[in-house]
Amino acid sequence: MMSMFFPRLLPHSLFFVACFVTFAFGATRLPNDEVQTLKGIAKTLGKTGWDFSGDADPCSGQFPWTNTSSPKEIQNTIICNCSYENSTVCHITNIILKAQDLKGTLPLELVNLTYLQEIDLTRNYLSGTIPPEWSSLPLLNISLLGNRLTGSIPKELGNITSLKSLDISFNNFSGPLPQELGSWANIERLLLSSNNFTGELPETFANLAKIKDFRVSDSHFFGQIPDFIKNWTNLEKIVIQASGLTGPIPPGISRLTNLTDLRITDLSGPESPIPSLEKMKNMKTLMLRSCKLTGKIPLYLAQMKNLKTLDLSFNQLTGEIPSSFDSLPNVHYIFLTGNLLTGPVPAWPRVNVDLSYNNLAREDASCQPRAATCLQARQKEIVQELCHV
Repeated sequence: MMSMFFPRLLPHSLFFVACFVTFAFGATRLPNDEVQTLKGIAKTLGKTGWDFSGDADPCSGQFPWTNTSSPKEIQNTIICNCSYENSTVCHITNIILKAQDLKGTLPLELVNLTYLQEIDLTRNYLSGTIPPEWSSLPLLNISLLGNRLTGSIPKELGNITSLKSLDISFNNFSGPLPQELGSWANIERLLLSSNNFTGELPETFANLAKIKDFRVSDSHFFGQIPDFIKNWTNLEKIVIQASGLTGPIPPGISRLTNLTDLRITDLSGPESPIPSLEKMKNMKTLMLRSCKLTGKIPLYLAQMKNLKTLDLSFNQLTGEIPSSFDSLPNVHYIFLTGNLLTGPVPAWPRVNVDLSYNNLAREDASCQPRAATCLQARQKEIVQELCHV
């Protein structure tokens, strides 16, 4: 009887074992060549803490490959796409190493991760240059913000036509921007501030039709702010502060009706009136400081109901401050310092205001009884005043 039982059981046992083997080998795994590439990347970056021993799985979403308890400013994250070959194979798509005290260089080894879409090495101590070989990757996002990187932007990066965001602010990059970067037809964020770039903004940047956020402050560019920015009709934020570029602000800026944050400061060049901004109904921050602006403050500014900060300091604006500014419901800061404004000082409640160094008239015992310029800072029930005769 027993001898008859086991033969009957054997086929079912083999089926069970076969299924077990199938499921075991069906588990998603990162190819060994990508694991070896990660080892090289860790060495080049100076990254410690990744565990390559035993059956370590960088795609596990677990520590030490991902630390979900850290704040977003400090990230150690590897992200994989495990949908390949019937969900049996993973490939690395994102490497995010923010504020990890990395002291190495940018890894050429990244080119071996052919599915990589994001490299974020924000706020480390990395040195060296950007490898031009990165141009072979299907990257969507590159962030190298806040490192010690040098050299120029490789023209080959213009071949990454998939790129949507580049942030290389706060480094020591230099040289002119390559014309080839105008091939970034999908770029939405281009942040280049606080480097040592020179030259004019490339004419090919007129092709960046999808751009929403553009920043080139604190650099050494020259030439006028180009008129082609009028083509950037999707633009929501533009920051050109102490960039080296000259004025005047091109009148075509009036076409950028999606702007919510406009910051242009420290322009040399000819005097000009404030450009027409009346169609920018969603403006929150308007800063045109030291831009050699002349004429009166436009009345339409009072129609910007979302405005929180208005800074028109250090220009040659004349006339009175519009009384309609009282109707701005959300404004927190108004800076009109260093102009040629005249007339009475408005009484703005709950607003921080700097009107110093103008020709405003004020009858106040704390000031001399003649034309004076006064700084008012009113917030809640507290009123502070500094007067300059």
